[in-house]
Amino acid sequence: MPVSLEVINRPDAADLADLEKIYADYPVPPTSSFENWLDMQRETGAMLIAGRFNGRLLGALWLTNNGRIEHLCVRALTRRRGTARQLLQLLQSHATQLQISRLHVVGGEELSGLWQSLNFKRDDSGWVWLH
Repeated sequence: MPVSLEVINRPDAADLADLEKIYADYPVPPTSSFENWLDMQRETGAMLIAGRFNGRLLGALWLTNNGRIEHLCVRALTRRRGTARQLLQLLQSHATQLQISRLHVVGGEELSGLWQSLNFKRDDSGWVWLH
């Protein structure tokens, strides 16, 4: 399934519903309302990057202004279908447009195969990709 990359500044009602489904079984769910969590993330300078297919959001991550990837998650029904890989590949291919020269993931050992396949290199704190 081909996924398109999108920066979500203000999600509409359908996007909010999709984001709630994406993060429904996230290991550390938002502690406040989902909209408040989105606002708190934005206040830190993070961008919400999402993958869209057929008009619906299937996966999302937060990208901090220093290139750190946080809260990468895809909808349960799309797991093992390459949604996270496509989202990350699109992020890498749009790095110049998004003014990103480096992506960094803290920890991430559970996805080490994914990071390696996308040319991330292991360092002391996690995985790094340089544009």
